[in-house]
Amino acid sequence: MLAWAAMPKVWVSEPIPCSEAAVKELEGFADVKVSKVFYHVIPTEKVEGVDGVILGDARFTEESLRKADRLRVVQRFGAGFDVVDLEACAKRGVYVCNMPGLNAIDVAEYTVGAIISSLRGFLKMDEAARRAAWQERPSLMGERLKGKTVGIVGLGRIGGEVARLLKPFDMRLFGFDPYVTQAAADEWNVCLTSLEELLRVSDIVTIHAPLNPETRGLIGEKELNSMKPTAILVNAARGALVDEVKLVQALQAGRIKGAVIDVYGREPPEAKNPLFGLRNVQLSLHTASWTRQFFEDGMVWCCRNVTRALRGEKPMNIVNALS
Repeated sequence: MLAWAAMPKVWVSEPIPCSEAAVKELEGFADVKVSKVFYHVIPTEKVEGVDGVILGDARFTEESLRKADRLRVVQRFGAGFDVVDLEACAKRGVYVCNMPGLNAIDVAEYTVGAIISSLRGFLKMDEAARRAAWQERPSLMGERLKGKTVGIVGLGRIGGEVARLLKPFDMRLFGFDPYVTQAAADEWNVCLTSLEELLRVSDIVTIHAPLNPETRGLIGEKELNSMKPTAILVNAARGALVDEVKLVQALQAGRIKGAVIDVYGREPPEAKNPLFGLRNVQLSLHTASWTRQFFEDGMVWCCRNVTRALRGEKPMNIVNALS
């Protein structure tokens, strides 16, 4: 066993649920510290003297690296890595890794639940019931999911899992993903089409694309205007995939019926975000993947990958090219 003073230091950047699993998993190998606060940007002093970081949703910038005198690996707790300056890490010889796929079932279950909730109006039902507003029942009429058309933007692991879960509902599934073939989409009974056609015909549009320069602002004013006025937009991927200002305007004007939003252009969102004042929006706080099973499994996976890097082995799921 390593002497305590010689142990590598691993820092968990925020109070991620089930962080105690990291302490247990790395016991005897590394000195683990878990941040008690959430950061918008990782302060550079927090990385000083640290060998490995398990990174939550905070941004990890070039400035964050300024005092990183021992850092060897930044392990994202999640699939996305748009919050990390990959080039700056590569220049310093720091691996950046993600863990894609572990939360696919969790986000997919959230998405299907959110679709049903928004169609049936569960939030309005709950609010009326708490007022014992029996006379308002005629205004609480919902819509069946059966027979609807769902458009899935992005058919990676999460989008594919959404399609799989929707199979029993006897509906039409359309998909847009320039990197997926129709042969692959056939596995989920999804008909591939253009983004324009998907938006035009879908009753529900759910987004599961990665955020990159190609997809930033993918859904803007033009795209929102092409949707049905009865359509619902679901975004549990990345906030910047949708022009938030234009989305608010479309919802206020009734150009689309409603939205389910789990992610925001700025995170954490400000309390004055206009989405929070809209009645035709169902909201959550970037928690679509938040299940106990995901956090337990994910924390163990991250710790084992950090261990690989700190032992001099090549870690899994590297997303940057070291210079």
